[in-house]
Parts: sequence; structure tokens; C-alpha cells
Amino acid sequence: MTITIRSLSTIKFIGLLETNTIGSIVDLGTLGGAGARAHWINDSGQVVGESDTDMGKTHAFLWQNGVMTDLGTLGGDSSFAATINDMGQVVGSSNTAKGEFRAFLWQNGVMTDLGTLPGASESSAEAINARGQVVGFSTNASGASRAVLWTK
Repeated sequence: MTITIRSLSTIKFIGLLETNTIGSIVDLGTLGGAGARAHWINDSGQVVGESDTDMGKTHAFLWQNGVMTDLGTLGGDSSFAATINDMGQVVGSSNTAKGEFRAFLWQNGVMTDLGTLPGASESSAEAINARGQVVGFSTNASGASRAVLWTK
């Protein structure tokens, strides 16, 4: 469905309301649940974010060519996608079967756990560049958050 967005501006001198078309909005849909939130779009028009599923869980999604795809989880019941680069690599966070949140890289249909700092249990990926370098955070062995860079 496409909805036209209009901006409203006041013409001060005669007190009339003017309506100007500024673009359109597209409903990307959901993964079967009530809502969804988009977080990033790349230069190819691929969109990533999170959506409620028909089972009441939240999963990361990739939307392209009019289709929303569930990216799954790392064994837990929830995930979210933060960003996507122009190569179609997606990063975000997912919980594991143990309930720990972990940074992930999704590419070619596979979600991979990026791990944590030594002795830590949680991490999250926030962005990925064209070289495949990922930034985010990980807790350390004492539980404090640290900014991190994952490289190949």
C-alpha cells in the first residue's frame, strides 16, 4: 500500500492552509504480528529492522523487492537488525537459547554469532561498513560495557 504524505504550512498574510506533496510512504508489512520497526536502509533499497511475529516474538527482518524475510535468531526467541551495508550483510543482536544477547552477522541466509570479549556473556552489533567491519559493544568479564570492533 502506498500513502501520499502531505506537509501543511500556513500562509501568514491571508491565513490560508497550503498542502504540498513531499513524497510517499510504503507499508513494509510485518512478520505476521501487530507491528514492525525499520532501522536502516542501504543504497540498494534493502531495509532491516525488527517485527513482531505471529507467535508474539520479535525477530530481525530484511525487506527487499516487496518481501519481508525473517532472519531468525541465535537459538533464542528474539532478535533485531540494526544496519545493513551495500553488500547485503546485516548486523544486530539476538538472544541465545541461554537467554544471552549476542551480536550477529547475517549473510547469505546464515546468522553467525560474533561473540564477546573474553569472560563476557553479552554483545550487540550496531553498524557495519563496506569492508565488513562491525562495531558495537560487548560486556567484559566484570560486566562493564566496552565499545568493540569486529574484523574478519
